[in-house]
Amino acid sequence: MSIKEGLYFITWTYAKKVWGRHYDEVEKDIGQIRKRIIHLFYQNFKDWKDNRPTRDFPKMWFVIEPHADGQYHIHLIMEPVDPDLLARGFHNQRFQLIWNRIVRQKICKRDTKDQQVITSKMLEKHPEYKYHHHYQKAFSQLNRYDYWLIARFICEYITHNNKRNGEHWGLDRLTNSPNNINSKVMEREEEVINKIDYLNKDKNFKKHHLKHQAPSHLCFKYSDLSNNDNEP
Repeated sequence: MSIKEGLYFITWTYAKKVWGRHYDEVEKDIGQIRKRIIHLFYQNFKDWKDNRPTRDFPKMWFVIEPHADGQYHIHLIMEPVDPDLLARGFHNQRFQLIWNRIVRQKICKRDTKDQQVITSKMLEKHPEYKYHHHYQKAFSQLNRYDYWLIARFICEYITHNNKRNGEHWGLDRLTNSPNNINSKVMEREEEVINKIDYLNKDKNFKKHHLKHQAPSHLCFKYSDLSNNDNEP
């Protein structure tokens, strides 16, 4: 993984305790997440398992992390969406529908306390965020090209599944909370390095004797591992 600033960091957990308890099961869900993110911008791209649609499409790295109770949760580290790619999406009717439903009608319609960009839980872990330029801002105040809003959009897109309205966009097995640290942007190289070190905490796993340790925390099958930017 190349160390860059401005990477999205998104987390999904499972809605029920009986789900997400087997590595192979979680790996399949990660495949569906990758597919949905790519198809959000390139709906007819078929080689989503092994490739990106274009050379400049954001790279994605997935991490499978176990809870102490044996259930896994999923982390995504993702390069930011290029403004040109996002602008292309805003000219696509399907993308506009999804964006308006999730951002305008869902995220930005919440009570102000439930759409804070910098949440109280973020401040507990990162007190320095009190000086962040988004501190005490709501998502409804952000420009639609803002990285923090796009990361939140992708996070909720993957869990949005309103069968009554025919909005089968996400996975109903996964969940997130607007009040937890389920989406953020790592803006400093130091923060990226610290997060990667945390996700590689093999010694911590052994120390706590977790019975359901993942075979590999990085999901090699669906992560973009090539360092050659000339390869799609």
